[in-house]
Amino acid sequence: MLTSAQLVTLCCQAAGAPGYTAQAGELLNVILGELCQDYDLDIARGTANFNMNPTLTVPAPTEFPNLINGSGPYSLPADFLRCKYGDVMWFLQGVPYVMIPIELYEFDASVQQAGLQAYPYWYATDLSLSPPGIIFYPPPSGAFPTMVRYQRQMPDIATPETSSTVPWFPNQQYLRTRLTGELFALTDDDRSEAFLGDSPRGAQGILNRYLKLANDNENRSQQVKLDRRNFRQGGRNLPVTKLVGW
Repeated sequence: MLTSAQLVTLCCQAAGAPGYTAQAGELLNVILGELCQDYDLDIARGTANFNMNPTLTVPAPTEFPNLINGSGPYSLPADFLRCKYGDVMWFLQGVPYVMIPIELYEFDASVQQAGLQAYPYWYATDLSLSPPGIIFYPPPSGAFPTMVRYQRQMPDIATPETSSTVPWFPNQQYLRTRLTGELFALTDDDRSEAFLGDSPRGAQGILNRYLKLANDNENRSQQVKLDRRNFRQGGRNLPVTKLVGW
C-alpha cells in the first residue's frame, strides 16, 4: 500500500505539477473527508459507549425549552457524522433494546413533565452542538448502558505530502486517479474531466465499482425496513381499511 507521501509524489508526476506537493496533500485530505461525508463506509465507523443518567441536569441556557432531567443531551464523539438504522441501543441485564430515530421537531412536540421517566425508545441527534449531542425519550428511569455506532469523520493526515501514513481508504487506484484529476483542474489542464468522470478509468467510475462491494453485506439478503413509529407488530397502529367506518 502506498503512503500518502508516495501518492502525492506519483500524482504530481502524472499531472506534470512537481511543485504542487503541498496543494496535493491538502487535496488528498479533502478527498478523504468527502468520502466520509458522502458515503456510509464500514471502514469509517466508530463506537461510543456511555451510561444514561436519570439525574442528568438540563444545561442552561439550552435550545430545548422543555427538556427535563435525564433526557440529555449526552455528548457524542467530536468526529460523529450520523447513525444508520439499528445503530443506537441500550441494555437491561444483558437484553438489548434498539432505539427508534426521530427528528428534533418530533422530540420538541413530545410531552415533557416532571417525574416522567421510563424505558426510552426514541432518540434524536443534534449536530449543532459542539460536540454533537444525543437526546432520549422518554427520559430514562435507570443508568442504562448505551452503545452508539456511527459514521465518523476520519482524521486528516498531518502534512500528507511527507507523511508515511497509509490513507484509510483502501482503494488507492481511486485516490491516485482522483488526486491526479484534481491537480489537472488546479493547473487548468483539460484532462481533468476525463480523470474525474464516471468512465471505466475515471475516478467516479472506479468509485462506483468499489461501492458495489464495499461493505460486508454481500453474504446475506437485504430487507425493506418500515418506520417503527408507524408500523409495529400486528399493525395495531394502522387503520382497518377492510371495514366501513374506519
